[in-house]
Amino acid sequence: MPKSFTEAEFLAHVAAVQAQDPVLSPLMAGIVTALFLEIAADSRIFAKLFGIEHALVLREINQLTDPDAPVVIARRDARTQRTYLKLTVKGEALCRLIP
Repeated sequence: MPKSFTEAEFLAHVAAVQAQDPVLSPLMAGIVTALFLEIAADSRIFAKLFGIEHALVLREINQLTDPDAPVVIARRDARTQRTYLKLTVKGEALCRLIP
C-alpha cells in the first residue's frame, strides 16, 4: 500500500529526480517519481491523477524507451493504449538517492 504524499513532497521529489538527470522533462521525472512512490503504475492512471492528457503522457514515455531510460514498458493494452511501466535499475537508483 503506497504511503500518502503531499503535493509539495511529490514536487520536491520530482525536482530532485530531474536535477540528477537533466535530460528528463518535468513530466518524465513525475512519471518516474509516481512509479517509485507507487502512486501510478500505468499511463492512464498517471494522466487521470494529475489532470494531464493521456496522449502527452504517452509521448513522454515513448521518447524515453532507449536502453538507458529510467523506465521500461512492461506491457501495453492495444485497445485502451494504457501503458504499464516499471522502473529500471537506473530509475531505482535515481529515486533511492533522494532522502
